[in-house]
Amino acid sequence: MNPIERRSLILRRLQRDGKVGLSELAQELGVSSMTIRRDLRQLMDQGIATISVGTAYLTDQGTGTIAVAAVDEQDQVIPRRKRSIGQRAAQLVDDGDTIIIDCGTTTSELLKYIGAKLLTIITNSIPVAALVGANPNVKLIYAPGEYSEDSHGLIGPLAVNFFHTLRVDKAFLGAHGFDAVGGANEPVLGDGTAKRAMLESAARSYLLVDSSKYGNVHFMALSKLSDFSCVITDDDFPAGKRSELEAACNEVIYA
Repeated sequence: MNPIERRSLILRRLQRDGKVGLSELAQELGVSSMTIRRDLRQLMDQGIATISVGTAYLTDQGTGTIAVAAVDEQDQVIPRRKRSIGQRAAQLVDDGDTIIIDCGTTTSELLKYIGAKLLTIITNSIPVAALVGANPNVKLIYAPGEYSEDSHGLIGPLAVNFFHTLRVDKAFLGAHGFDAVGGANEPVLGDGTAKRAMLESAARSYLLVDSSKYGNVHFMALSKLSDFSCVITDDDFPAGKRSELEAACNEVIYA
């Protein structure tokens, strides 16, 4: 089943029942819960659905007839935004740095642009470890912990305690949602506590989030935006919201 077919099915379920559990959808469709969350984020961007504590709810806007196929345009736009953010973030990495790279597709994008820099990279992300494991210029340190299907990384007390023992130059973190008032947030408690430990271990910290996540609110408040040295988002971020975002941050880069 392709993404458009999945989203059409999800929308039909929401219009029929008004709400549906994320784990129920993942099991029914034979995909990971992260895939379901990505599909639902597209519907949230259109104002069709909201998510709260593992359940998706239909909004008033979603009760009409929606051309879900149009969401496919976002499948092209969002990867472009993530690439721009990753490329800009990589410019902040200096030769010889020790850095933390968080789980997530946006944070992993910066690995494509680090070139031949000599780095120590610490991560709890299985995809990040796979990407840098064969790079002879990178010393890879892998965090311990319990595997999370949502983030494809290691979380839990072992990971949190591990990151609390570190002092690194920079940390590059992602989030499922962010806004000026509530800061960065996560839908899974364990992911959020691991991210907070990473944030606290770094001399400088960067939040890498594409503009589609602005206004998304999830279960766990990760941190205020001002707790990060800098927020890096894409240049598609709405002009009317920029002053609001900038007032909540130490620095904002639009990539």
